[in-house]
Amino acid sequence: MSSNVAFANQAPGSVGYQRDHPCAEHQAVLEAADGRVSLSRRKIAICGFASSSRSLIPVDDPAWSIWTLNQLYRHLPRADRHFDIHVNWHEDNVEGTDHPRWLAECGIPVVMTEIPAGLPTAVRYPIERMIQKFGIDYSTSTVSAMLMMAIDEIDRAVDARLGELPATYPTNGHAVTSAADIAALTKSLYQDYTIGIFGIDLIVGTEYDFQKSCVEFYLGQADARGIRIVIPPQSALLKQRWRYGWQREPDGGLLRLSDYQARHADLVARLGKLQEAHARLIAEMQTLDGAKQEIEHHLNVIDLRSKGGQVPLSAG
Repeated sequence: MSSNVAFANQAPGSVGYQRDHPCAEHQAVLEAADGRVSLSRRKIAICGFASSSRSLIPVDDPAWSIWTLNQLYRHLPRADRHFDIHVNWHEDNVEGTDHPRWLAECGIPVVMTEIPAGLPTAVRYPIERMIQKFGIDYSTSTVSAMLMMAIDEIDRAVDARLGELPATYPTNGHAVTSAADIAALTKSLYQDYTIGIFGIDLIVGTEYDFQKSCVEFYLGQADARGIRIVIPPQSALLKQRWRYGWQREPDGGLLRLSDYQARHADLVARLGKLQEAHARLIAEMQTLDGAKQEIEHHLNVIDLRSKGGQVPLSAG
């Protein structure tokens, strides 16, 4: 049985990747060494594992191109482009699964750091082009790499559309004659494209420390171009704890954060005093217990001597 439909490659309770899904985009590898892949859709869904919004991935909407990563195919019935940019991609996979075999047989472009032997649809991630394009060597996760490639794909699509327009293409009722006109026209073209982020929070451990800010940086790059950004409200991306300057702390809930902190400090102080009292009581109990044991020993010696026994007062 092909690994793309084997139970071992499906998460419990999930359908798993279906190569013949009715909404599949069927992207083609154009230039594997340069990371060029065909893209026929104007909506790109960058998808992850977070349960907060994974169920909202638009797998059944043919307007969206579904981009997945790592072994997410075990949870989703559709993937149009897959990413595994780990050097150890053939190791540390879910027990009982054959990840390398799935990559070899999935039939969709698989973006990797290099093109390994035996993976016919593997595509090399064009990291050098991305660094040059964005002017910064900044990528801390697979999600940020996916975002960069999505922006690059849209950039090239917009450039191609601009190149097809006549020099006097009308905008706002008049011909394009100034830099402002060109900028407005370009932004209007970018607004035809959407990047959606689903199943991605980046709030656990190093994800929050290093990955979240990088992903938000590239979301800013996309937004600045005019690309429409879709982030479900359940996602933790682009969220502030409170509006600095206008608020001193998070607002909402039964109590304010400062109330909780004050309550916590009070409980810590009270607990500390009780622990000190407890230690004093333990010491006093140990002293009394020692004295009680000494008296009991003396009483026992007196009793034995009264019965004619030659019993020393102490073992020494």
